[in-house]
Amino acid sequence: MIGLFGLAGLAGALVVQHAGRLHDRGWSVPATGAAWLLALGAFVGAAFVGRSVVLVVVVIIMVDIAVQGQALLNRARLFAISAEARSRLNTALGTANFLGGAVGSGTATVLWAAAGWPAVTLAGVSLCCCALAVWALGRRGPLAVRLAVRDRPQV
Repeated sequence: MIGLFGLAGLAGALVVQHAGRLHDRGWSVPATGAAWLLALGAFVGAAFVGRSVVLVVVVIIMVDIAVQGQALLNRARLFAISAEARSRLNTALGTANFLGGAVGSGTATVLWAAAGWPAVTLAGVSLCCCALAVWALGRRGPLAVRLAVRDRPQV
C-alpha cells in the first residue's frame, strides 16, 4: 500500500514541472483554475469511491496533482511581486500553508467523527468551490475589479 501512495507523490512531483512551464508561458492563472477544478472533481469522485482501494488511490493522485500544481503556480506568482521580499513572502506562504493544513486536519477529524466520509468529502467540495469563486473573481486582477466597482452606475 505504501508503494501506491508513493506513486501519488511521484505523480504530483512530475506535474509540478509542467505547472512551472505553464507559468513561464503566461498560463499561470488559467492553470490555477484548472488545478482547482481537478481538486473539485477529485472530491466529488471521493464521495463515490466506496471501499475500492484503486479508486481511493486515483482520488489521492488527483488531489496531489491539483494541490502540488496550484501551490507551485501560486508561489511563482507570489515571488514575481518582489524579488527583494522573497524570503518574507516564502515565510508568510509557508506559515499560512501550515496553519491551513493544521486547521484542515482538525476539521476533517471532527467531520469524520460526526458524519463520516460524506461530511469530509462535502467539506472538500465546498472549499474547492470557494477557492474557484475567489479565483474567478480575482483572475482579472485587483485593479480590474476595483475599476469595475468604481465605474458601476450609481442607483
